[in-house]
Amino acid sequence: MSNALSQLLENMRPALAQRIAALPSPWPRHTLFLSFSDGQRRAAVVHASGADFEVLWSEISAACQRLAARRDMQVCWLRADWVTQAQSLDWKTLRASLKVFKRNYFRYGLALDANFHRAFLEGELNGNAMLYGGSQVSHALLNEKNFKLYAGRRFPGLVPDFADDAPVYMLTTEGLFCDPDTAPLALHATGYDAGRRVVDCDSDTVRGLIERGGSYLASQVREDGRFHYGWHPCFDRPINAYNTLRHASTLYSMLEAWEITREPALAQAIERGLGYLCSELIQRVVLPTGERAAFLLDVGNEIKLGGNAVCLLALVKYSELFGGEQYLPLLEELALGICHMQDPNSGQFVHVLNYPALDVKAAFRIIYYDGEAAFGLMRLYRLTGDGRWLAMVEKAFDSFIAREHWKAHDHWLGYCVNELTLYRPEERYFRFGIRNIADHLDFVQKRITTFPTLLELMMAAQRMLERLAQSPEHRHLLGEIDLDKFDRALHFRAAYLMNGHFWPEYAMYFRNPARILGSFFIRHQAFRVRIDDVEHYLSGYAAYFHHLKSGAVAMTKMIPAIDFARQGDELPFAEVLCARLADFRVDVSSLREHFERTRATVAPMPYRDNRVDYLGWAVTSRDGSVDDGVRRISSAKGAGKVVDGKGNRRGVTRTEICTGYLAEVMDDLEATAVAPYRARFMQLESEGEEMPFHTDASREAWRLHIPLVTNPDALFQWRLPDGRIESVHLPADGSAWLVRVDVLHRAINPAGGAQPRVHLLMGVGKIPSRELLVDPLKVE
Repeated sequence: MSNALSQLLENMRPALAQRIAALPSPWPRHTLFLSFSDGQRRAAVVHASGADFEVLWSEISAACQRLAARRDMQVCWLRADWVTQAQSLDWKTLRASLKVFKRNYFRYGLALDANFHRAFLEGELNGNAMLYGGSQVSHALLNEKNFKLYAGRRFPGLVPDFADDAPVYMLTTEGLFCDPDTAPLALHATGYDAGRRVVDCDSDTVRGLIERGGSYLASQVREDGRFHYGWHPCFDRPINAYNTLRHASTLYSMLEAWEITREPALAQAIERGLGYLCSELIQRVVLPTGERAAFLLDVGNEIKLGGNAVCLLALVKYSELFGGEQYLPLLEELALGICHMQDPNSGQFVHVLNYPALDVKAAFRIIYYDGEAAFGLMRLYRLTGDGRWLAMVEKAFDSFIAREHWKAHDHWLGYCVNELTLYRPEERYFRFGIRNIADHLDFVQKRITTFPTLLELMMAAQRMLERLAQSPEHRHLLGEIDLDKFDRALHFRAAYLMNGHFWPEYAMYFRNPARILGSFFIRHQAFRVRIDDVEHYLSGYAAYFHHLKSGAVAMTKMIPAIDFARQGDELPFAEVLCARLADFRVDVSSLREHFERTRATVAPMPYRDNRVDYLGWAVTSRDGSVDDGVRRISSAKGAGKVVDGKGNRRGVTRTEICTGYLAEVMDDLEATAVAPYRARFMQLESEGEEMPFHTDASREAWRLHIPLVTNPDALFQWRLPDGRIESVHLPADGSAWLVRVDVLHRAINPAGGAQPRVHLLMGVGKIPSRELLVDPLKVE
């Protein structure tokens, strides 16, 4: 009998007795799981059901001791979970339900019988990839092979029956976790936090996250300075790839962590990693100008703009923290390499060169490179004061502003503009920084993946906004962002990132817990742990730690007053933003049936607009095709499409799908005084991106929407001149809705691909008279 396990069980029993609750009939009164691990092997799990807790505890704790002895396991972690709810299903229903859950976001246990004799915790299901259909399947999916393998080990001889009509039971659980140094901790029961300890995201907690994350990265630096690049934790498989850019950027995050923890082992790992970077990965060249430059090389002899940039960040940070000038010559050469990749006239950067020819391989690859380059140059300017680097950034920002780079909501650009405004506190730069985040706050608050760069984005913006609040000259710009929402989003995202940390209560269900303990993972990528994943969590938390230690004053409390009269660019203003079309209603069931038949028989036109994906079917178009008009119609290109006179340039010719009840609806609409055109079915997906606020016209303009498929989270929103946001849900109740599109607006559908929003929508050729507007949404 293990003394350590006996002590853990003794500690667990009273805490469990206080919390466990009974299930109503017909379910077993109590069903209890005990999971235990030595920290080196995947957790063993035992479970049992019973009517009396004390009898049940005696039975299951003895079973736990026996199994630990058979496996010769020196237990250091113990977790107890008990069933709080159960739902009876069959496999056909469950398979359909799994499609609603994002990959690896099914947070329930499963039982194969009504007495829960054969049952599995959520941690077992996800840790063994039992509901993982592969990287090409975005939702949860029964993996029969993995399910059978684990079920057979857990219950020898069990062959699960996956027939459509076979019963299966979905279990909700609550839990406790303890180790030799920790009294039993409550675990979150449901939702996206499920199974993770209940702790506040305060400075002590955040420091612990940084310490463990930094130690993990230090453990991944080999003796030669190269990283173990990453792991697939379910089955403890290495990621067989390498990315030198991520080598350098990870070192930068390790330096940020060391600045807080001062751990000697972390410093030693940084030294090894930098040594490998400078001796093996960076190559010196002579440019056509005769100047000596340096470039970071990646796979395929590629020179990436972002590679040189993150080398600057790492080497500058090292120089700031440890002192000395040993890296100054190399920093100069790396910066000259970036200079070689910038057009001196436009300020634009080339993204990828071939080595050693230095010819262009890709003018553009990913927007991150632009922000990384500008940020790296700003940090080098801060270190050296050399005006060349600041001038390059200013030239680059002319290009960024002209190309509206803020629409990418890039955290690297956020870092850079924060740094740039320290030295060039100009309104155009501050406004860029605000636009980089202002219409992204709902995404920050609602995104179900941890998305660690969102915390980096928020922290970079917070530092800039904090300085902006103290600037009488530019303080009025804060009227362009909802500061209360900003603060809520920032703290929410910081706390939410704790769901991506490999706490022991998570790690114990994977094949090699010791490999991943203290790291950070990406759940929807099969719990992948890669050095750059950990990097972004660390960088965000390092900035958040400094924010908490400085007092974490809410932005709204830092502002003496905002003069909303000075808004710079005036926004269009509308008294009425949205209303029902008077005396008009459709049979939404009939219209939805028509759409379903169309979707089943006619290929859609995929369309991406304002960073959001659609599928579209034109109901009226210029040439009678079902794709024309799904995309925006350009008047300059319209003449070639017209088949029945110039009056059709907006698209009023009915397509092959405009038949039956849909044709009747269009007849009725054409009889109104709104002059509909460019009608189309549009299915809004919005998985992974959020539409920014935008306008579709410079003067009063309306669009007509008839919702067919929707959900309560699908909203139409308008941003007003004073920064307020008005939101409305358009129900699928047969109404036709008129909405203003010359005011900053957007559509959002946080439910994503699981619940697509489908509308019949069209342009309105005539401004609707006010008597046509019923139940108007008015701006006070």
